Amino acid sequence: MTHYFAKAIDLSGAEIDLPVSEDGTVQISSVLKIKALKTNALKVFCRNNELEMLEAPDAISVGCNKNKLTSLQLQNAENVHCGENKLTELIAPKVTVVKCFLNKLTQLKLENAVDIECYGNNDLVSIIAPKLRKIEPAFEPFVKNEDFVLRKEIEIELKNQFNRKNPAGYKTESLDLKIALDLDKHRTFDDISFVVSLYDPAVMFEVYLMQLNDKFCQHETIVKQLDKLPFLADKPMSFEVSIPIFSTETETRNLLDIIREAPERERLYCPTFDLDVTFYLMSENQQDKIFIKTFSIDNPFYGRYQWETGQFTEPGEITSDDKNLPNALIDVSDKLEVALLELFEVHKTEISEIADAVDGISYDILPHERYAAVSFRTKSDYDEQEIPTYGNLTKYSPADWENYSLLEYRDCESAKFKAFSTWLFQLFFEIYSSSDDFEDKEARINDLLFLAIADAVLRPSIAAKLRGCGLTEAPTISEEFSTEIEYIVSASEYGKHFNYCEFLVAERKVKRAAASLRLDKF
Repeated sequence: MTHYFAKAIDLSGAEIDLPVSEDGTVQISSVLKIKALKTNALKVFCRNNELEMLEAPDAISVGCNKNKLTSLQLQNAENVHCGENKLTELIAPKVTVVKCFLNKLTQLKLENAVDIECYGNNDLVSIIAPKLRKIEPAFEPFVKNEDFVLRKEIEIELKNQFNRKNPAGYKTESLDLKIALDLDKHRTFDDISFVVSLYDPAVMFEVYLMQLNDKFCQHETIVKQLDKLPFLADKPMSFEVSIPIFSTETETRNLLDIIREAPERERLYCPTFDLDVTFYLMSENQQDKIFIKTFSIDNPFYGRYQWETGQFTEPGEITSDDKNLPNALIDVSDKLEVALLELFEVHKTEISEIADAVDGISYDILPHERYAAVSFRTKSDYDEQEIPTYGNLTKYSPADWENYSLLEYRDCESAKFKAFSTWLFQLFFEIYSSSDDFEDKEARINDLLFLAIADAVLRPSIAAKLRGCGLTEAPTISEEFSTEIEYIVSASEYGKHFNYCEFLVAERKVKRAAASLRLDKF
C-alpha cells in the first residue's frame, strides 16, 4: 500500500503536514493559506490560495485555479485545471484535458492534449498538440499541428434544404439529421432524445417542434430508426434520424404552415429564423451528454408582404435574373414621369396660385419611409443671409416651407401618383428583401431609387408641364443645373443630404466630356 504524504509551507514559513485520503487525494481549504506544496498524491486540489510552488510528480488530476504559480511541471497528470495563475511555463506530457485560461503563457507543447481552454493568454502564439480536438476558435490559427482540423465530440448536420428562393423544402413534416459521434472516452448510452424549436433571437418568439415530454410519439418514432439501444460509442460513428415535427401549440405538422402561423411582424421583418436542435445522449449510470446546434434558415415569407392589400403572397420559386433590378429602375423613371404629368395637371389651380413666387420644387418621394409628396419653395420661405443650424439651411429644408407637401399621395386627386407611390414602396421593400445584408444597405438602395426619381423629374416633359401650370421659369435641364427654379431630390425633408438632381446633371456632363478626353503616350 502506497504511503501518501503532503508537505506544505504556509505564508509565515511554517511547515505543515496535510492529510491525504486512502485513494490518494489531498484537498486543501482556501482558509489554510499556503505558498508551497510537495506531495505524491494522485489527486491534488488547492484552489483559491497563495501557491507559488507545486511539486506533484505522481498526480493524475490537479486543480490549482486562482493561485500565484509561474511554472508548473506535472509529469503524470492527465487532467489539469490551472487557470488564473501567472504561468509562463506548463509542462505536462500526459495531460489530455487542460484548462489554463487567464495566465501569461506564450507557447504550449502538450503531446497528448485533446481539449485545451486557454483564453486570456494574450501573448500565446504557438500551440503544439498533435491529438488536439477542442480549443477556442480564436486560438485555432496558433495551432502548429500539420493538417490540423478541429474535431468535435458531437456534430449535427441538417439534411433538409431550406431556401427562400425555392421553398419546396419547407413543405416537410420532418427534420432529417445526421449525427456524428467521436467521443473522448468510451460511453454506453441507453437512450437518445431531442428538443427542437424555431425562434427569432431578436424578440420573444419561439415555437417548439419537439419537446422531451412529447405528446406526439416523436421519441418512439426516432427510437425505431436506431439499430439498437443501448449502444456503445467506443469509436467514431454516425447515424441518421428523421424527427417528425409538430407545433406543440397548434399541432400543425407542415413546417411551411408552422411558419405561416407565426405573428405577422415575424414573417414581415425577420429574414431568417434560428432552428435550435438540442441532442440528448442518456446514460443510466453516468451524466447525460447534451449538445446544442443552431441552424439559420430563411424565412420563406420574407419579402412577400403586399403593402397595398396587407396580405402575403404564397411562397414560390424565385428565378434569379440580374435584369430585374435595372429594368425596375427604368420603370421608376417612366412611371413617375406619367404620374407627375397627371398630378400637376389635376392640381394646376393650386400650383398656379403660387407660381409667381416659386423658386424651388422638392420631390419628397421617400420609399424607405413610405411617403411621397411634392413641396414648393417660395422666396419668402428663407433668408439668403441665413446661417446654417446644425448643418441645415431652411432653403433646402422642405419641412420648413409654407407649401411643404402641397401635393401628397394620400390626399391628392391623381390616381396615377397614388398608384405609383404604393408601387414604389413595395419595390423598395422587395429590393431590400431580395438583397444580401451589408452595412448601409437601405442607403444604397435609396441611392438607386433617388437617381431614378431624379431622372424622371429632370425630363423635358415635366418642365413643360410645370410651365403650363404657371411656372414660366421652370428650366429644361440637360447638362447645366439651373438655380432659377431648383429641382430637389433628397434623402431627407430637412436639408441634410445632397441633391440627387445636381449629382445626375454633373454625371451627365462628365460622361459627355469623357468622350472627348484621352491620354496619349508620348
